[in-house]
Amino acid sequence: MRSNSDIVRGRPAGHVSKPRVECLPRWTLALAAIGLVTAPAHAWQLATNLTVKADLTLKETFDSNVYLQDYEPSPLVPNAVRPFQQSLVTAVTPRLALDWKPIPQFGLSTSYAPEVVTFHDEPSESHVAHRAALNFSGKVGTVEWQQFNSFTWIDGSTEGLTFGIVDPVSGRPVGAPAIGGVPIRDRREALIFRNGFGAYHPRGRFFFRPRFSTYIHDFRTELRDPRLFPFYQNYVDRDDLNVGIDFGYRIAEGLHAVVGYWFGYQMEPPLPGYSVDYSNHYHRGIGGLEGTVTRWLKLKLNLGPAYHDFDHATPPNFDGHQVLLYVDSSAVITVSARDSLTLTVKQFMQPAFGTPSAYEDITYDAVWRHKFCDHASLNFGFRAYGGDWLDPVKRTDWIFTPSIGMDVSFNAHLSASAAYSYDWVESYVPNTRGREFTRHLGSLAVKYAF
Repeated sequence: MRSNSDIVRGRPAGHVSKPRVECLPRWTLALAAIGLVTAPAHAWQLATNLTVKADLTLKETFDSNVYLQDYEPSPLVPNAVRPFQQSLVTAVTPRLALDWKPIPQFGLSTSYAPEVVTFHDEPSESHVAHRAALNFSGKVGTVEWQQFNSFTWIDGSTEGLTFGIVDPVSGRPVGAPAIGGVPIRDRREALIFRNGFGAYHPRGRFFFRPRFSTYIHDFRTELRDPRLFPFYQNYVDRDDLNVGIDFGYRIAEGLHAVVGYWFGYQMEPPLPGYSVDYSNHYHRGIGGLEGTVTRWLKLKLNLGPAYHDFDHATPPNFDGHQVLLYVDSSAVITVSARDSLTLTVKQFMQPAFGTPSAYEDITYDAVWRHKFCDHASLNFGFRAYGGDWLDPVKRTDWIFTPSIGMDVSFNAHLSASAAYSYDWVESYVPNTRGREFTRHLGSLAVKYAF
C-alpha cells in the first residue's frame, strides 16, 4: 500500500518559454479586449461566480490525561508513558476556501486548513495536521451529483508510544488504552484520504442512487516486531473501498423507503515477522427510511446485514465467514423553534489499527441544542463509543463522554466557543488496567472570518 515514489517535473533542456504578452502585436491585444466586452453572459460567470473565504481560529485546551493512562507502569518497562500527564494545548488554524459555480451542471469547492497544535508540557505530542478538501457537484436535468475528496497529512511523531502495564496473571502486556487510543493515534504521522461519489436520479415516485467511496489510512510510524518490543504501540495501515446502489420509493410526501446493496473490500497488512491479517471483502444489504416523517421529525434509517469473507491468513479458530449488523441511522427531533435533539447510531466492522484484528465500531450519540437567539446557542451531548472485537480476541471497550458547549457570534466576522467533556472507560475483559482511563478536556476558541 505504501508508496514513497515522488514525481519531480522540471523543464527539459532547451525548453523555450511562451512569448510574453508584451511581445505580441498591439492589434491582437485590441481584439482580445473587444472579445471580452462582447462575450456572452455565461462566459462572464466563469469569473464572477467565485467566492473566496478566509478565517483564523485560535483554540486553547486543557488536557488532563494526554496519554490516556490512569495507572503507573511496571518499573521493568523502560520509557513507558506516565499516568495523568497534563498539558495546555494551543491550536492555531488558518483556513482558506474557494467556491466556484460557473454553470448549474458543475461546481467546485476547495479548502486548505493547516492546524498547528502545540502541547506545552508534552512537546513530543505537538504536530501539524494539514487538511485539504476538493469537492465537485452539479445538476444535469433532474439528476444531482456530487463527489468529495478529503486529504489529511499529519506531520507528527514517527514513533509509537510504549505502554508499560503488565497483566499480573499472565505477565503479558495489557496494550494500548480503550479502542487503541484514537486521540494518541491522531497525533502521529499519517496520510489519510477519503473520497466518495453519489448521484441522485429521481423517476416519478422512485429514485436510484449509485455511489462509491474510498478510505485509505497510511500510517507513517515505525513498525516493530511485537516479539522484540512487546510494549510498543504499532499502527497498522487499513483501506476500505466499496461501490453500491440504493433504490427508493416515495411512500409519503418527503419520505422514501430505501433498499440498497454495496460490495466492498477492506485491506490490512500483517506486522513485521507475522503473516496474520484480517483483510476481507464484504456484501452489505440495507433497508430503511429517509426523509421527513412529520414537521418535527426528520429520519435517516439505514440498517441491514453485512457478510464478510476473510480471505487472508487469519489466526486459528477464527470464523472466516461472518454476518454482522450494519447501521448508519440518525433522527432530528425539532422540539420547539429554539430546541432540537439529534440522535445518531452507527455500527460497522473494520480491521483494527493497533494490531491485526477486526472489531465492530459502535457509536451512540445524542446532542440537545438550544438557541438563545440567532447569535448564541448551547448544546448538551452524550456519546457512547464502543469497540467489540471479533473472536479469538477477547476485548470489548466502551468510552462514555458527556459534554457541554456554547457558541456565540458577536458579528459577521468574530465568533467564539467554549466546550467541556469528560471521558470514562469501561473495558469488559479481565485486567482492565491500562485500558480504562478518565480524561477532562476544556477548551476556549476564538474565530475571525476575513
